[in-house]
Amino acid sequence: MIDWLHLIHVLAAMVWLGGGSVLVLVAARTRSSSNPEAIAEFARLIPYIGIRVLGPAWIVVLVTGVGMVLLSSEWRFTQLWILIALGLFAVAFLIGAVFMSQAGIRLDRAARGNDPQANLPSLLQRWLVGYSVVLAVLLVAVWDMIFKPGL
Repeated sequence: MIDWLHLIHVLAAMVWLGGGSVLVLVAARTRSSSNPEAIAEFARLIPYIGIRVLGPAWIVVLVTGVGMVLLSSEWRFTQLWILIALGLFAVAFLIGAVFMSQAGIRLDRAARGNDPQANLPSLLQRWLVGYSVVLAVLLVAVWDMIFKPGL
């Protein structure tokens, strides 16, 4: 059972990290576009991908990770690498839940014309910086999963 959880855990992490990386690349390309509608289209893409891809991926990562620790006789929640992983997950989640959701919502509202005072390029840049930080946190989590410090 642990092997199957591990496989699902790794696949979900790949989707989360890979999907986020692609979104950051698309955002960077959109930022440099001369087409004003490009930012609005990207703003509509964020919630679509978030709800259907990134959200389920991070939930699966958490559930399978906790499941593996509970089922394993070798791993415990007191081990340093697991504490680091949970801490990094919490940081990525908080950045996403607090900062990124607000940036995405504002970007979406502005793109739909519901926030005429908003500056779309500035909001896109804010989203891009925020999600780049999330990706950096996730890369540290991958390092932690591979090298398991303290084990």
